This record gives sequence, C-alpha cells and structure tokens, in this order.
Amino acid sequence: MVNVSSYQFFKEVREQLKEHFSEEADSLAFIIVEHFSGFNKTEIITDKSFISDPKFELQIKSIIERLIKNEPIQYTLGRAYFYDRPFKVSVHTLIPRQETEELVHLILTYVKGKQNLSILDIGTGTGCIPITLKLEAPFHKIEAIDIGQDTLEVARENANNLGAEVAFKQLDILEKEPSKSYDVIISNPPYVLNSEKLAMKDNVLDYEPHLALFVENNNPLLFYKRITELSTQYLNPNGRLYFEINEQFGNQVVGLLKEHSFNEVKLYQDLNGKDRFVSGSIS
Repeated sequence: MVNVSSYQFFKEVREQLKEHFSEEADSLAFIIVEHFSGFNKTEIITDKSFISDPKFELQIKSIIERLIKNEPIQYTLGRAYFYDRPFKVSVHTLIPRQETEELVHLILTYVKGKQNLSILDIGTGTGCIPITLKLEAPFHKIEAIDIGQDTLEVARENANNLGAEVAFKQLDILEKEPSKSYDVIISNPPYVLNSEKLAMKDNVLDYEPHLALFVENNNPLLFYKRITELSTQYLNPNGRLYFEINEQFGNQVVGLLKEHSFNEVKLYQDLNGKDRFVSGSIS
C-alpha cells in the first residue's frame, strides 16, 4: 500500500487529461480523485492523504485511455451518483440523469405524509428511482420491473449496497401485465427517437444501451400508450401515474392520459425549462 497526496494526485491526473480534454480536465480529474480517495473537493484541495494500492496508477492510465475513446466516465469508474448516493452502472444500464432526480422529487412531494403506499417502477434500469424512493420514504412498499435480467442484477446489487428493500422482477411490459394493483406507477421509458441519434454525442451512442434509449420514429409513444392503458387497470382508486417524457411530446402525453380518463393531469418542466414530466390521477 502507498500513501498518496490527494492534491498532487489531482494535478498529475489533470495534466494527463489536458491534452485531450482541455475544458473538462479539472472536473474529470476531481471525479477520478474523489473515486479513488473517497474525499470531496475541499479535502482534495487541502491535500489530505490516503492509502491506495500500488497498482492504482495503472488503473488511472486505463481510465484515461477509455475516456479518450469517448466512454462516459461513469462507465469507466462503474459508478454514478443519484440523489447524492453511489449507484453501480454497467453497459446494461443507462447512466442516471439529473432530470430523473427531479422526477423523484415530484413523487416524494406527493407521497410525503402518506403511509403504506404500493409503488411500481417500470423499466427500472439501475434501480435509482425505486431505491431512492425507499430510502427517502421508507414507509411505502416499492417494486420495480425491467425486461433485462442483466439490468436487474445491477439494480439488485445497488439495492443491497444501499440498504433499500425493493422487490425486483423481470417483465416485458409490452407482452405481459403486472400481477397486482398499485397506488403509484412510475416510468421513465425509452423515448428518444431514432431520428435524434445524429444530434447525440458519441459517448451516448457508442456506450449506453440503445434498448433503454430509443423508439421508432413512427411510434414514439409506444411505451406511454401501453403503460397508460395498463394503469387504468392496475392503479388503485385515486392512484397516480408519473412519466418522464421526451420534451417534444408533452402535449401528446397529456392528451393520452386525458383520453384514458385520468384527472388532474399536469405537465411539468425540468430545471432547463423543457417539458419533461407528466402526471395524472385515476378515479
């Protein structure tokens, strides 16, 4: 084991990154040093030292090589933060986004003060939504489904690591139905059109799972239609449905819920002012 000066380590990593990431070198270097040291930025700047494996320099070299190939740093480290908690990510899962944190906040505002709600997350990925809900609102029963067994293994590992009691199940929502009713149903389904690929960054296209991202141009509301229809059957009276959406289709998703007799249908903007969430209540 070796004793490492965190700020010196930061400067060395930053120098290696500058040639390829002139604008992002500082932020990437901080993320890498935080990952290996467990320190925050203030602790790094004040040059706290930490003990590390002698081989960690080889790990740093490998990470930088992967970053140069446009691999997202979350995948190179195997971890992303959501609601200030570390979540394992893999090639089978999307990287959790800030917008989804905003969705969780909306749901937490609704469930605050309520007891023993049953909640279902459809297309859970890393499990960041149900795990965070369970940790922030522990008096509710939370379940989650996903089509991918590899994806669910990551979600279960995250739940175990973070101490969240969430029930996970493999289910293709386009082919099968839930086996019970819920008070809240949530989904952040694939919503990026195939035609939008040209505008996306290489690090997303080359590394994040397309199955979790894209839908056909001629059927952009595929998952929204299916989940809305199922929710009319599997939401308890006064139950609520929450969606994260493609900003292009806010009004269409609102119309979809209204067509299926949802009440109190609301369209919400994210922090960037883009239409991003829709919710509604069933009688």
